[in-house]
Amino acid sequence: MDISPIEDLKITPDVVQSYPGPSGGREAIVVIDNGSYNCRAGWMLNDRPALTFRNLLAKPRKDRNKKDVDALTVPVTQIGNDIVNIEAMRLQLRTQFDRNVVTHYNVQEQIFDYIFTKLGINTKNAVTHRIMITECLFNPNYCRSLMSELLFECYEIPGLCYGVDCLFSNYSNKRAKNGLIIATGYHTTHVVPIINGRIVVENVRRVNIGGANMIAFLHRCLQLKYTIHMNAITLSRSEGLLHKYGEFANDYMDSLRHWASLEYYEKNVKKIQLPYNQTTVAPTLSTEQKVEKKKENSRRLAEINARRREERLAQDEELLVQLQQLEESAEDGDDIRDALAEHSLKDAGDLKRMIMTVNSRIDKTRVKINTPVVGNSVPPPDTEKLLQPPPNMTIEEWVEETRRKREAILEKRQARRQRKQDLAKRRTAAAQERMRIISHLARKEKGSDDFGMRDEDWDVYKQISREEDSDNENENERLLECEIILKHVWLV
Repeated sequence: MDISPIEDLKITPDVVQSYPGPSGGREAIVVIDNGSYNCRAGWMLNDRPALTFRNLLAKPRKDRNKKDVDALTVPVTQIGNDIVNIEAMRLQLRTQFDRNVVTHYNVQEQIFDYIFTKLGINTKNAVTHRIMITECLFNPNYCRSLMSELLFECYEIPGLCYGVDCLFSNYSNKRAKNGLIIATGYHTTHVVPIINGRIVVENVRRVNIGGANMIAFLHRCLQLKYTIHMNAITLSRSEGLLHKYGEFANDYMDSLRHWASLEYYEKNVKKIQLPYNQTTVAPTLSTEQKVEKKKENSRRLAEINARRREERLAQDEELLVQLQQLEESAEDGDDIRDALAEHSLKDAGDLKRMIMTVNSRIDKTRVKINTPVVGNSVPPPDTEKLLQPPPNMTIEEWVEETRRKREAILEKRQARRQRKQDLAKRRTAAAQERMRIISHLARKEKGSDDFGMRDEDWDVYKQISREEDSDNENENERLLECEIILKHVWLV
């Protein structure tokens, strides 16, 4: 079965057409089908309307926080096909209709301005064309008088004619003199009986259900059925689906019986594909690839650290040469106070201590550079020795002892991690005990508070951190040995 992709409505803004010029007679009459959904406007003698657009106006709201706003930055009112994305402007849309009756004439005036501008009418201070405009059936006299006042007073048109769109359509299609018109509009539906070419006024009925109700009902049904696609099923897309695939049933009950048949359903059902962005999933790595990647990252990190040590060593050696030259100058009796100030040193004693510190740092760096880099991974133990139980134990006792050792190591790790988490919190017992020990070790004499002024004061933290915070290599080796033994016994 074919799957049809949903097509979002692509709106093209209208262009200003060339003005044909008033030529008198019927040719100069402007016809406006002022519908509550679409508005169509054009010249009477043309076969098709020159303009067809949604009868809506979008007026962006001003930012109330900005009092002084430049005139160029004020949002521009968009009308009709100038609203390219209706869904994005949904909360700012305005219409001149209250159901199917025009009540907001300030919006209607802007719609008329849009129509006359796009038709290219450029006459000065007036529209010198007669106008034929549609209105709803049984339009109140007050609303008609306001519309007439707007057209005559504001645009100074020479003539005006009103008509009902469903009667115009019946006349244009040359229907029989007797019939029944069902005019389904955007907000209402009218049932109009025709006898001898005239409507029977007392039998006309209006139902407050129209296309807007159908679109809203379809929108709610789709969102309730496909909740996972609720954001993708917008009101505009529901409207497009209804216009493209919706149809009126000549016999409603007969249509229900047809759709109850599985064969008819499979033959006539429509499948729609909502737009989506296909995400590219990164390929998953195997265990061997993960190990190799980890080794590669460790090797790169070791290279970066070695490069940094070499740079630090070169800087320390250069600093040591400068300090030794200062020491020689001091022995010769030269004035080195300015040079000492550049290195933040006070006297010759500080210079000697600085030289000793730099020498110690250089020695440590050289030792680290000459020491071969060992990766984070623990070297595999000799499995042949591990897989042999001690001579004084049976296999069951050996396995039980190994399992107990493994659990003890894991419990020790968990306790260490829990202690580390407790120390990070202020109000836990471990953190309070740690602070008590620090204050006790840092206390020397009562009333003196000079902790931290000497380097040896910071050795307090070494005394309270005797327990390792991280897993050591010996522990990792013992855990790996236990896991190898248990895995071998399980496989056997």
